[in-house]
Amino acid sequence: MFGRVLWCALWLYALLATALCEERKNYPVARLVSGQVREGVLVGWEEGHLVFRAEEGGWSCPIEDLVYWGELFDIQGASCLFLRDGSSLVGQLAGLTTKEIRWVHPKLGELRFPRALCAGVVLKNPRDPVFKDRLMVDLLEDSEGVLFLNGDQLAGDLKNWAGGETLAVSSVLGEQSFPLANLRALRFQKPPMPAVAEASESGTRIWLGLQDGSRILIRVGSQENENGHGAEAALTQASSAGKEVFRASFAGKIVAIPLNAVCFVQVLNKKVVYLSDLEPDRYLFVPFLEYVRPYYRDRNNRGGLLRANRQVYIKGLGVYSASRLTYSLDKKFERFESEVAIDDLSQGAGSVVFRVLVDGESRSVMGPVRGSNPPQSVQVDVRGADRIDLVVEFGERADELDYADWLNARLIRSASSQP
Repeated sequence: MFGRVLWCALWLYALLATALCEERKNYPVARLVSGQVREGVLVGWEEGHLVFRAEEGGWSCPIEDLVYWGELFDIQGASCLFLRDGSSLVGQLAGLTTKEIRWVHPKLGELRFPRALCAGVVLKNPRDPVFKDRLMVDLLEDSEGVLFLNGDQLAGDLKNWAGGETLAVSSVLGEQSFPLANLRALRFQKPPMPAVAEASESGTRIWLGLQDGSRILIRVGSQENENGHGAEAALTQASSAGKEVFRASFAGKIVAIPLNAVCFVQVLNKKVVYLSDLEPDRYLFVPFLEYVRPYYRDRNNRGGLLRANRQVYIKGLGVYSASRLTYSLDKKFERFESEVAIDDLSQGAGSVVFRVLVDGESRSVMGPVRGSNPPQSVQVDVRGADRIDLVVEFGERADELDYADWLNARLIRSASSQP
C-alpha cells in the first residue's frame, strides 16, 4: 500500500515539475548597444521602439539601441527566391516576365519584384548546406539561364512564364522548352548598373528573419524610389484575425508581416560598425603546411553562409588557423564584441584558440574552442585604442577543419564619435 502511495506521489510530483518547466519558458535573447543582454518575445513595433514581453514583464528599446534579437535559421522550403541585396524568401514562383517576378510567400501573400532586383529562383532546394551555398554563388553570376538537376547549365534568355509545367529558354541552340521538374534553379541577368541601390546603405537598415528561414532587408526612414526599392517601417497593428502584424514597405508594396512569424531582428546603423564592412590594415595567414587561405566577409572560409550551432549569421568574418586580422580604431570606439565558434562546416570537428589584442596587448583569450561547442561571447574594452588584432591560433589537432568564425564581429562607437 505504501509503495502505491509513494508511486502516486512521485507521479504527481513529475507532472507538477513538468508543468513548472513548461511555464518557465526560454525566451529569445536580445543584445543591446549598451552591452546589456535581455530576454523577451517580440510583441510590438511602436514609434521607433521594439516592444518585448518577458517573464518579469514587458520592456522596450529604441530600434537604434538593438544589435540583434532572436535566432536565424536556414531556409526550410523546397523553393526560394534570392534577391541581390541578400534577402531570400521561401514560397512559390507565380509568374515571370521581362520586367518582374511574381512570388507567393505563405505568410506575406503575393509579392511583385522588379526583375533587376532578383538574383534567381531555386525550384528544388538541396538539403546539403554546402550544396546550397554553391547554388547561391551560381545564382550571383552574370549570365542568365537555367540550372538542371543533373548539374548541367544552359545560358539563355528566360521567356515569360505564367504557369504550366514547362519553361521556354532562348539560347544559342534556339528556343527550347524544359520541364520544370528537371530544373534546379533559374538565374537572372545581372543588371549593368547596380539596380539595388547601395546608396540606400545610409540610414538604419533592419534584417528580419522569419520562422521558415526567410530573410528580409528593410530600411527605416528611406523613401521608395521609382524602382520600388527601399523600405520604411510602420507601426504594428492588429489584423482582422486579431493577430499583431508589422507593416513595412518591401519590394514596392506594403506587406503585413505577422509578428509571431518573426524570429530574428538585426539592426544595422552607425552606432555599430561591423568589421566585415571595413578594410583591414593587414591580413596575415600562417599555414600549417603550404596552402594559404584568404579570409571572407559575411561568409565562412569556404564562401558559404556563416553557420554555427545550426544557426545562420548574416554578419561576421570567416577565417582559418592560423590567421591575424588588424584594424585601425583611431580612438573612436568603446568596445569590441563578437561571438566566436567553429563553423558547422566542420561537422563538430576543428579546434582553435581565439585571441583579441588591443594595441599589441592580449585582452581576451578563448579556447580551445571546438567544433562541438556553441558560440561563445567576447567583449573587450577598446576605449582610447588605436589598433585591434583578431588572432586565430592552432588548437589541439594542428589546422584540421579549423573553419573559425568571428560571428557578428563589431565595434561599438563611443558617444563622441557617433555621427
